[in-house]
Amino acid sequence: MNSASVIVPAYNADATIGDMLRALLGQVQPPAALEIIVVDNASTDRTADVVRGFPGVRLLSETKRGPAAARNTGLHDARNEIVVHLDADTLPTRTWLRNILAPFSSPSTVLAAGQTLCFYPQTPVERYIAGAGVYDTERAISRLPFPFAPSLNMAVRRSAALDVGGWTEELMTAEDVDFSHRVLKRFGTPIAFARDAVLLHRVRSTPAQLAAMARSYGQGVACMYLRYRDEVQWDALKTAKTTGRLAARAAAAGMLRVGQALALTKQADAEFAQLHYVWSRNFASGFYEAYYGAARGGPG
Repeated sequence: MNSASVIVPAYNADATIGDMLRALLGQVQPPAALEIIVVDNASTDRTADVVRGFPGVRLLSETKRGPAAARNTGLHDARNEIVVHLDADTLPTRTWLRNILAPFSSPSTVLAAGQTLCFYPQTPVERYIAGAGVYDTERAISRLPFPFAPSLNMAVRRSAALDVGGWTEELMTAEDVDFSHRVLKRFGTPIAFARDAVLLHRVRSTPAQLAAMARSYGQGVACMYLRYRDEVQWDALKTAKTTGRLAARAAAAGMLRVGQALALTKQADAEFAQLHYVWSRNFASGFYEAYYGAARGGPG
């Protein structure tokens, strides 16, 4: 593709957005017509000042909080047919942009997703996120009932994004799942996986951050079940399966902790099992709070 608009939503990203923009401006064989748009989403740090230090990068402002609102601001201001998204805390590899645009050489491609890797995992939580495939794009684009292109590493035809009404701004999480679902329903073509469009992502590093992330993801899945009740239903069988998985993961974590104490289990294996349970428990809690809270008329 010879043209693209890269849109980056940014909230309090002054510690990372400079590295991201340097990597983006250093792309190999960028399209002839390229614009980079950063949408400052009401940051309270020096995000805007950092962005102004990069000539040629357009800085927009969106005071309505949430990545969906920021992406819509960029979408409506973009000038090129292919809109590419990445997050302010990511690092694109040198050929990332060229490779995520490659699928659009086919006129049938509407939505594409690149491959996201964790940025040099060092803490147990970072290793867990990498090992568990939390950001596994190939899994995401085939995940039922809602396959999706993760918004931190995706590209879409601008005309298609506008045709489905852009991003749903009331969603603070799973907005990419909702966006992808509407695009797939409208156009009926699968998400293209740009395997060589590799991007590095700085992930959560502490158990508390992991728990909050899992809870947020669970809330997002609940929002999808609530928004599309005519397509998918949550039922007693799904609840029973979830309860069974939680019990199995709690038991595995407990057994591996005992094994570690007896020097029969590697520390890394025990840590992974414990964090897997932390993730699963908080994901389920977030889901049930949002799903049944909405059913009772509470926050959903």
